[in-house]
Amino acid sequence: MTNNLEVRLADLVDHEKANLKGKEVTVKGYLAGKPDEPLDDGYNYPFIDQGMNGILVKSRKKLENLKPGHWFQVSGTLDHTHQQELHVASDADVSEFEVQLASPTYSRQFSSSVKKVVDGDTIHLETPVLGTTKVRFVSIDTPETNYQGDSQGYYAEEATRQLQSLLPVGEDVSIRVGDEAFDQYGRLLAIVWKGEQNINKEMIEIGMAVPYFIYPNLENFEEYGGSVVRAKESGKGLWNPERPIDELPYEFRFNKRGGPNKYVGHYETKQYVKPEKWESIPIEHRVFFLKEKDAIDAGYKKESPGC
Repeated sequence: MTNNLEVRLADLVDHEKANLKGKEVTVKGYLAGKPDEPLDDGYNYPFIDQGMNGILVKSRKKLENLKPGHWFQVSGTLDHTHQQELHVASDADVSEFEVQLASPTYSRQFSSSVKKVVDGDTIHLETPVLGTTKVRFVSIDTPETNYQGDSQGYYAEEATRQLQSLLPVGEDVSIRVGDEAFDQYGRLLAIVWKGEQNINKEMIEIGMAVPYFIYPNLENFEEYGGSVVRAKESGKGLWNPERPIDELPYEFRFNKRGGPNKYVGHYETKQYVKPEKWESIPIEHRVFFLKEKDAIDAGYKKESPGC
């Protein structure tokens, strides 16, 4: 670790100042979130500094010694393509500060532009936000183009086409990060704005997305609920009575995994049900919880038998 070049996260953001792709470096940063599950390329750990510059630390193995909300020194190899991605091999590559610094002052609003539309709820940015260019639209869900090798077909492709129309390459966007900035996979969660237009909401309005609120990210809950009701009543997109989608996006995923695994609460009644009873909660009122304890801590009570 001591032989690596020590660099600041701010230097990695400034590509003209430092072209360090493929170099072995050591950085210092604050762990903004910790993934519980891997993506196809492994575990993604988002680190930031006091100036909100960021880097994504990537590991094939889960790093057990990392604690969200703590400062660390990390050594590894910068990606050959993306200077703000750092590859590490094991826990031996990270060490916690003996004396912790103050937490960064958290900003939630950033500016960037669209580099690529990946699917109906994911884009890549030209300028990284909190160390990553990959943004997952928070609190919505669109049909899968490729999940475990399978696609939801027509609506997966149509949702992608609709988002490409709304957000062409080069379009300036404002990125508003969610109350919890990263999901269980380490992906950045955000509302994407084009001028005064909330693109997350627009995808629901045109029937290409459904609300997918995972606690604690509940911003715009009632607004998105109203949008999905209007889309259903108008028969738009997924709700077209002549061509209804077979499975909702999250239903498609959990059916491939062997069944639902999230508890589901009713936003208005503040009652929750076991994962297998998810359909008993109307789509416009569904709040998903990763753990039953999360529902209890949020003030929800278990639905009484017979309800």
